Amino acid sequence: MAVKILSSINEVTNDVHRRFIKAGINTVNIVAANARKNAIQNVQQNFTLRNNFTTRQIQFTQCGQNVQTLNQIKSEVGATEKAGYMARQEQGGVKRNKNGGNLIIPNTITRGGSNSKPVRRAYYYNNIKPRIVRGSTKFSSHKAALVARAFVAAKTQGFIRMNNSIFKVSNFRKAKSGDVKFRSAEILNLRYTQTITPKKEWLEPASEVAARDMQAIFNQQMDLTN
Repeated sequence: MAVKILSSINEVTNDVHRRFIKAGINTVNIVAANARKNAIQNVQQNFTLRNNFTTRQIQFTQCGQNVQTLNQIKSEVGATEKAGYMARQEQGGVKRNKNGGNLIIPNTITRGGSNSKPVRRAYYYNNIKPRIVRGSTKFSSHKAALVARAFVAAKTQGFIRMNNSIFKVSNFRKAKSGDVKFRSAEILNLRYTQTITPKKEWLEPASEVAARDMQAIFNQQMDLTN
């Protein structure tokens, strides 16, 4: 009789453990999915998005069904390495050029006049760089050299570099008096080696809201688990 009782208790214990594991897996997956949804909403509401690349990179890893212990139950939410800049937004910090040197900061004009738009491909630095008109040593003054470069840039739809910025030149005119006039619009700013990103949390608040329902979700999953 004693052996039979122990066997029954063991079966109950194993069944409870199995149900705890299954309900726990379902719970963390549901909570993580909710946290991801909340995080995407936070980003959409509080950041300037020029396309859906960033929100696509906010993902969560599901906990698999083959775990054996409670401490193996885990699901993670966050941005992929492709959107690593979102970690700096969450925590705040310094932005530097990963290749060294100064940062390349596009002006509004490269976005078609609106910061809500992506930089046009024609204004990518790698596309602009070959079209930057270089200086010449044959001129006796800096002004004369600048005018010569501006003339070539306006004629060839190229660019000139002044004071660590790159400009697009247009409307080059030479008056009868000999005076030269032209328009220059800053395209890229290359003046800074780093910028400071202020802390702007989007993931932590999303996770906290989702976690508030964890106990209720677990209780529900225990009721549904056979």
